[in-house]
Amino acid sequence: MTLREFVEHPAGLLVQGITGRQGRMETQWMLNSGTRITAGVTPGRGGSSVHEVPVYDSVFEAVEAHGNVVSMIYAPPFAAPDAAIEALEAGVRLVVMSAENVPIHRMSRAISVAHERGAFLVGPNSQGIVAPGDGRIGCPGGMDPSERFATGDVGIVSRSGGMASELSGLLRSWGIGTSVQIHIGGAPVVGLRMRAAVDLVCDDPATRRVVVFGEPSGDQEDELAEAVASGEIGVPVIAMIGGRFADTLPAALPFGHAPRAGSGATSTVVGKLERLRASGVRVVVDFEMLRRELDLRTASDTKGEQHDRSQE
Repeated sequence: MTLREFVEHPAGLLVQGITGRQGRMETQWMLNSGTRITAGVTPGRGGSSVHEVPVYDSVFEAVEAHGNVVSMIYAPPFAAPDAAIEALEAGVRLVVMSAENVPIHRMSRAISVAHERGAFLVGPNSQGIVAPGDGRIGCPGGMDPSERFATGDVGIVSRSGGMASELSGLLRSWGIGTSVQIHIGGAPVVGLRMRAAVDLVCDDPATRRVVVFGEPSGDQEDELAEAVASGEIGVPVIAMIGGRFADTLPAALPFGHAPRAGSGATSTVVGKLERLRASGVRVVVDFEMLRRELDLRTASDTKGEQHDRSQE
């Protein structure tokens, strides 16, 4: 199932932690933007409702009533991994986790359960997923995503929530548009890593190129470079990594979401960019370079289409 199919799934979205402040607010935002939400879950609040969405005591009850396969979690940090496990064990296939500062050992257990069940766990610290024109899971773009997103052929995978939406907004201003956007989260340990997220974005039939935004910590960008070099990624990839200044700082000093200490001496921003470039990824260091690269890709695609038509 593609990300767009998850967004459009007829059973609708399940919201865990729907009665909390964040869950209540973002449920309203999603409903206002056209997202179909059929159930919410908060233990002990079953039988109530939030914005006319029925609330259940457990995910099992909600799934039994509505058949949900997608869940957005607004539970607090210590409870979020258990909420994810509950959803996965109830048969939910895609779980998105909003909370920041989730304990790593708890998150690791939730990731393990997702792998065992062949499901997708996005986050923690994820704003969610959006397929412009079809809907969103979570609230990328804030209160009114119509101001930020336009339909197009560029998939976006980002470790930064702010930059994910910023990139889509820039694409719209350039007349290009987004196919699918996913914010994987910038935590030290995440469920869906960059390389797998790129695969999911590439699976969308509208995606013809992918823009990824990386960060200083970890080795996710190196995994992507290896996949591109081996020919496993079927569309052009353009990469930008924020925080080059972090290379001048001691590794023990945090910069961005995840700590850099322990990532290894090769995990500098410049090193990541060099390995991405060597693998065949088009590396850009600012928005003007990104626009030029996308314009080149657009021109190349147009010429290819014209050539194909001339052969008919």
